[in-house]
Amino acid sequence: MLSPLKLCLALALLSILSACEKQAEEKLANADKVSGAYEALNFMGERLNYPESEMPKGAFTDAWRQHLTLQNNGGGRGGTETWETMGPVNRAGRALSLAFNPQNANTLWLGTASGGLWRSHTEGLGGDAWEYVPTGFPVLGVSTIAFAPGDSTTMYIGTGEVYNYQAAGTGAAYRSTRGSYGMGILKSTDGGENWEMSLDWSYDQNRGIWMIKVHPNDPQIVYAATTNGVYRTMNGGNDWEEVLSATMVTDLVIHPESPDSIVVGVGNLGSPGRGIFRSTDGGDNWDQITENIPPDFQGKIQLNFAPSEPDILYASIGNGFSSAEGATWLCRSTDFGASWTVVNQTDYSLWQGWFSHDVDVSATDPDHIVAIGITTWRSTDGGQNLIYETDGGIGPSNPDPADNTPGNVVHSDCHDVQFHPTNPDIVYVVSDGGVHRSTDGGQTFAFANGGLQTCQFYNGFSTAVTDESIAMGGLQDNGTILWNGDDTWTVILGGDGSWSAINPVDPSIYYGSSQRLNVLRNTPGFGWENMDIDQIGSAAFIAPYVISATNGNILYAGHGGVSKTLNGGDSWSITNGGASLDGNPVLSMEVASNPDVVYAATAPTTIFGGTRSGLFVTEDGGNSWSERTGILPDRYPMDITVDPTNEAIAYVTFSGFGSGHVYKTLDYGENWIDISGDLPDLPTNAVIVDPLYPDHVYIGNDFGVYASLDGGETWEGFQEGLYDAVMVFDLKISPTNRKLRAATHGNGAFQRDLVEPATGTQNIAASLPEVSIFPNPAREQTNLRFRLTDTRQLNIRLLDLQGRVIRQLATETFANGEHSLPIPVTDLASGNYFLQIQGSFGVHVEKLLVE
Repeated sequence: MLSPLKLCLALALLSILSACEKQAEEKLANADKVSGAYEALNFMGERLNYPESEMPKGAFTDAWRQHLTLQNNGGGRGGTETWETMGPVNRAGRALSLAFNPQNANTLWLGTASGGLWRSHTEGLGGDAWEYVPTGFPVLGVSTIAFAPGDSTTMYIGTGEVYNYQAAGTGAAYRSTRGSYGMGILKSTDGGENWEMSLDWSYDQNRGIWMIKVHPNDPQIVYAATTNGVYRTMNGGNDWEEVLSATMVTDLVIHPESPDSIVVGVGNLGSPGRGIFRSTDGGDNWDQITENIPPDFQGKIQLNFAPSEPDILYASIGNGFSSAEGATWLCRSTDFGASWTVVNQTDYSLWQGWFSHDVDVSATDPDHIVAIGITTWRSTDGGQNLIYETDGGIGPSNPDPADNTPGNVVHSDCHDVQFHPTNPDIVYVVSDGGVHRSTDGGQTFAFANGGLQTCQFYNGFSTAVTDESIAMGGLQDNGTILWNGDDTWTVILGGDGSWSAINPVDPSIYYGSSQRLNVLRNTPGFGWENMDIDQIGSAAFIAPYVISATNGNILYAGHGGVSKTLNGGDSWSITNGGASLDGNPVLSMEVASNPDVVYAATAPTTIFGGTRSGLFVTEDGGNSWSERTGILPDRYPMDITVDPTNEAIAYVTFSGFGSGHVYKTLDYGENWIDISGDLPDLPTNAVIVDPLYPDHVYIGNDFGVYASLDGGETWEGFQEGLYDAVMVFDLKISPTNRKLRAATHGNGAFQRDLVEPATGTQNIAASLPEVSIFPNPAREQTNLRFRLTDTRQLNIRLLDLQGRVIRQLATETFANGEHSLPIPVTDLASGNYFLQIQGSFGVHVEKLLVE
């Protein structure tokens, strides 16, 4: 039975679902839409590469080596706990590619944008249809999957998501269009159980693979369409050679009956040399086909042929980066690409012509096609007429991952479409919302995401202070979602997600947002209300706002400056006398236990000779701010946390390469210490301090989680139970059940028990064999009883769930013998508290419930 609080939450959620869908529809219909995918990829790329235009060569490989070393250094913690998944398993994040097992089409393989490789043995049907496939490599973006014909054991995956917006002619990814990491091409010869490098691009992370095709008659011959041209191997992937030098080869098809005939699509975002190229000698020589191909297209080209008549080839050619310049050309060839006809100019790719569209053909009918872009379209006459079949948006929120009821919604931004190899009624579409399945030839689709844990959280994840079963966060392209204790989450806001916050006393009051600091508040009885936040300058793409842990009416929000509310968001004012901090947008911030103390860090401005990042501190509630940048590196400051027991101590993490990634201050930022130690030189996105043991610090980076049990002096791996590599974008602590929660950008959320100081507990147990609290629960007074075997200096404090000192009970020397310390509780609010005893033995904590 639902508690009153959860019932209230459920009713509130139901009331806004239709509003979410309407918001998504309005987004789709926006006539002046500019590609949101560009902004998301721009943010990701800047995070990786700044202050350079691309990643340093070799940095990723070196960081992976450091990561593996640290994972073997976890013996000091004790315990056998591992991470456990929180989901969501009923929603999925961005996916790029799908392939059928050539010997059993019920088995599907899926490549995701930043969540790795996945497999389903059930056609994607069922609540736990998908399983993660480890490769042993930090493979996050899987852009293409290929099998040797008729052989389910030999397979290749292409990695990396690169769109190359600036198109300098090198094929290298510029930071404005770099998605997730790749390493080139991996190969398996045992059906995906084990993997090895084939085309090794691990040293140069700025390249990517877009398509792999295996020769239909000779499995030793394999072709790859890459950011740097067409590559070919003649010996099963042992050696590769470039056979067509071109920037951004986005697709490749081989004639199944005349495999010397190969057609590729070249170019993206206006890159030079773009067009359709054809070879008739297995790739040794190439000709550009120009007749009836739109000469000025700016997007990418996607190709597919009709299996029943392979001379019939279709090309989907996109143009738009915004709807104002949107255009799509559906072209058809009857001689496998030697000549072309534009058969339809319905603009189904709209503003995503550079990013997400495709076309595929029925296995039995060369005129039956499905074309995808923002939404899905179908034709039964060879593309002459396209029928609009599904709406876009993020799709409805279904709590049952096994529900495969068909409908008319496919998540916006579709990347891959695949007809079933033998059943023309079954069609799969892969989109920014995962996998969709049609059983009527593409007329209706059902979500097929059961168990596919690939959602992409941003920073700004929240967990309730007083209820361990409530958490929420914002997702890339998939709204803001709420967790109620199981692995199925509920969409509570549509559009793109961003930061969130939960009232520390009443978790039925919470805040969600979308990009550029568009913040809303949900209150029981009032539903969602827009927060009209006074702003100056420009807010960051993922803009922060934080709620005070001691006063839920106080929030701070970052933009070109910092705004503050004293009434939960009803009214806002700009701090610092209305002035900005340094002219740059605030990217990360945190408020201390004392709500007058706030740390805020700005993102560097990268255009028009902009300025570097900076860090600022206020100790008077925002009346004045002081710059405290000091020795901090000029990188993106991704996260800040403040020691809940000492507001002068704070930690900040940085992205990028070639600098320290974790810094600590002991004096409000007057001085900073680089405590990165032997952590990988890798973008580091999250940091959190254990409120009960503030020397226990956890950080999250693009590979996983690491722990320090000595305030950052040393670090060790904290990865057990996570996938090969996960991009951890935020860390939060659930105080009531002592769980550390990790929000990842590509694999949903995980949680794990916090490290308890086992050695200290054993020592104090020897010194205090009869530690007890009685009564517990307590209403008026409780008593802490303990016995010492020798004289000890003890510090005894009462803490709340977030580790803040509620009452200093004793700081004195206790003689050996029995002691009893009365603790009045009549002035305490009902709830859970901790009694903390510190001494030379370490720290001992007892839980106290006040009724």
